[in-house]
Amino acid sequence: MRHSKKSTENNDSNNYKIIAVDDEIGIIDSLSIFLKHSGYTLVGCTNPYEAIEKVKTEQFDLMLLDYIMSPIHGDTVVEEIRKFNKELYIILLTGHKDLVPPLETIKKLSIQAYCEKEDKFDQLLLLIESAFKSIDQVKTIKDMNEELRRSNEKLEKAYLETIETLRYTVEAKDSYTRGHSDRVSAYSVLIGNELNLYDKDLRVLKVGGLFHDIGKIGISETILTKPSKLTDEEYYEIKKHPAIGKQIISNASIFRDIIPIVYSHHERYDGTGYPERFKRR
Repeated sequence: MRHSKKSTENNDSNNYKIIAVDDEIGIIDSLSIFLKHSGYTLVGCTNPYEAIEKVKTEQFDLMLLDYIMSPIHGDTVVEEIRKFNKELYIILLTGHKDLVPPLETIKKLSIQAYCEKEDKFDQLLLLIESAFKSIDQVKTIKDMNEELRRSNEKLEKAYLETIETLRYTVEAKDSYTRGHSDRVSAYSVLIGNELNLYDKDLRVLKVGGLFHDIGKIGISETILTKPSKLTDEEYYEIKKHPAIGKQIISNASIFRDIIPIVYSHHERYDGTGYPERFKRR
């Protein structure tokens, strides 16, 4: 029996855990000896129901699964496993190529490969090595995506803190604004809940409500705190704050969803309000 030199010399193979399911104990024993020599750890099961329970309670990277078994066939085993585990890599084993399930079934159940049983197991070893390369690639991609997610969360947190500082600066300038944005945010989320909006939309409402008046950072404190009626010119100036707010948050793509809220929070259904009125001047 020939073994892959790469497998016998690569200690990384010990990190993988394989479960083999076959109702013939002789096949399990042969696979166990073969894979042990190749550096892999194998758990064998002759009862397919027991194998399903093991996959539920233990972590496996790969399943070698016989197709024609008693009391249930391999495709039924996969169907049950896919109800709770979509990622387990499965190689279906068959005693004859004519007994392989239809291609549609293999695709539907996400069976990654199938192999005819043979005494040397050479083809199977190649499939196993290919499977673990694929598993490693998927893991690498997941790790990269997770790192990217964490980086985006850190970036969003840093930008959120910066905008929050600006918001508090606005509140310090304008006593009317103090607490106003928090109330707008809270009421917006309450209304969104009543409308059964998705969580992501509720988040947009929450953040949009908090920052809808951020543009007032660019408005003169004299205008914001003026106790008497504003002149036409002063009113014209204060109407600029939605556009200023839009410009502030447009510098970060992570807040693109709240731009319409910040820019249009003074618009009305009848077409009045501003910045539309501001733009028509």
